[in-house]
Amino acid sequence: MDELLKLLEVVRRELGADDSRAEIGGREPTGDRVVVGRLGEGWRVVVTFDAPPPDPTAKKAKLDTLLAPFAELARTPETAAGSAEKQLALDAELDALAERAGARAALVFDEGSPVLWGCSAPRAKGWDIVAMEEAHRLVEAVTDTGADPSAWLARGAPDDATLAALGPDETMARRWTHRARRLHELAPTWTAAEWAEALQIAAAVSHARNECRQGEAPERYVAHEDGWGVFVRGFAQIYMVALIYDGPYSELHAEGPALRALPHIENLTLALPPVEPPPRGAKVIALRR
Repeated sequence: MDELLKLLEVVRRELGADDSRAEIGGREPTGDRVVVGRLGEGWRVVVTFDAPPPDPTAKKAKLDTLLAPFAELARTPETAAGSAEKQLALDAELDALAERAGARAALVFDEGSPVLWGCSAPRAKGWDIVAMEEAHRLVEAVTDTGADPSAWLARGAPDDATLAALGPDETMARRWTHRARRLHELAPTWTAAEWAEALQIAAAVSHARNECRQGEAPERYVAHEDGWGVFVRGFAQIYMVALIYDGPYSELHAEGPALRALPHIENLTLALPPVEPPPRGAKVIALRR
């Protein structure tokens, strides 16, 4: 309740409104001095103004943006359980797709948010798309040193050989140590082998997302690199299903199973609740672009 009250105050202040309230049931209020947004399943936030706002469409868009990260507040245990079942169904379908396509893993993510919507590989709390891209940047930064990032991510700190390769650059050494510790805390029980698999997937995902920086998922994207390969099909404009391989692969053997599974994966993905993850670090409202 405290979180909900704080959210309503933020909404009132950010929209420059006279009042804001949360409602469930009954008729949705109407009028030129009212803007309404959805909060979870069945709940709504009603914002009222002293006078009709000159830009009601912009007010509505901003309200939806403010409410998106907090949809979890209005979810009951029953709806949460239903969402968990939908998540498991998507993960199971991706696991079956990976097996049929002979891939290391299959994932669903989108072009803009850090959410990992579905994944056949083992999950860890906090191991989302942002963490994957950070881990990949770290791996690229230490490639020339001959370091084994998977080993020191499992341990939580760079090894002596890695630090020695940096020479007298203490700032860089501190930076790597901090990043290693932060990433390690996301999956403290992962072994070096599990981190190696996670970093392989992270590299493929990072490269795939680089193809959609213009705001739309690519219809098709393929890449073959030493140590990993990726096959991607876009759907619903912003989502991507990606098959991750250990190296070069047959695009024909990847595309057939992916195309057959795509309609079902799309239905399962779109059935998930549109909940953004909480912002990292300080508890502030993250505004979407």
